[in-house]
Amino acid sequence: MPKSDSSVQSAVYTALKNNIMSLQLKPGTTMSTQKIAAKLNVSRTPVREAFIRLQRDGLVDIFPQKETCVSRIDFSKVEQERFLRESLESANMDSLVKKITRDDINELELNLEQQRTTVPTCDYNTLLKLDNSFHEYLFKVTGQIFSWETIERTSNHYARIRLITVWDKDIMMETILQHQKILSALQDQSAEYAKIYMKAHLHKLENQVQQLLKDYPDYFVKDSIPSEERFEALLRE
Repeated sequence: MPKSDSSVQSAVYTALKNNIMSLQLKPGTTMSTQKIAAKLNVSRTPVREAFIRLQRDGLVDIFPQKETCVSRIDFSKVEQERFLRESLESANMDSLVKKITRDDINELELNLEQQRTTVPTCDYNTLLKLDNSFHEYLFKVTGQIFSWETIERTSNHYARIRLITVWDKDIMMETILQHQKILSALQDQSAEYAKIYMKAHLHKLENQVQQLLKDYPDYFVKDSIPSEERFEALLRE
């Protein structure tokens, strides 16, 4: 049976979003409706509709009569998305330390073991998937899966910058060690320390901002780059 128009449009949207979020389509990349339609063997209509959805997600900038390009990472949005995530992750901890079981701890420890196997080959894409699974599981334990879905739906700029930060073996190891600290606090049923370690984990990219700007200057919205004074204030929080 031929696919419906809606399923084709959804497939095009999903394919493009996955490529943008994995940075296969890098920030600032110009996209041609005609070329993408030809590559995916679809008409241009579902591609245009996918572009509109991606624009709503903040992942595409459409300039009428000119071009469509992958949106550059906006630091102001990164900060807002990180704030939302930290608020939800922190709020989840009090209930989490009461509900987490030995089986849950074992499941999270297995996830960390899998994370460690990604380091020798620098398999950062798999590490990020396992990272997300680790955090998602924390919300599953408390039955707050809607909170995780909200994080995933609203973290398009934050998620892309997270991927860039794990393109380094030392940072991959640091990420895993931070997960281990969070898990250790949960084992000790300490919501206070779990919150402290979670905050440090979610703020770690602030220590890497200046290097990211140096290494990938074309990936970011220039007007959103924090001033040195503002950046230092963030680190003092």
